[in-house]
Amino acid sequence: MSTKRPAIAGDHLFSQSGEFDGLIGGDVTVAKGVELVLNGLVNGDLRIESGAIVRLGAMVGGRVYNNGGTLLAA
Repeated sequence: MSTKRPAIAGDHLFSQSGEFDGLIGGDVTVAKGVELVLNGLVNGDLRIESGAIVRLGAMVGGRVYNNGGTLLAA
């Protein structure tokens, strides 16, 4: 049985807390104050804004820029 994973073709801004498990084709920004569990694949860069918390289980193809947030291994 195959389970479809969500895919976002370009850049994406996470402005609400939650969980994402899928493919993002561009850069990802996690906004201030957002708590995110991020699994899957980010093709571009990951930017974590001040006060954001990211539990990272995803592969990131670009660079990770931490602008005052918290980055945790998932």
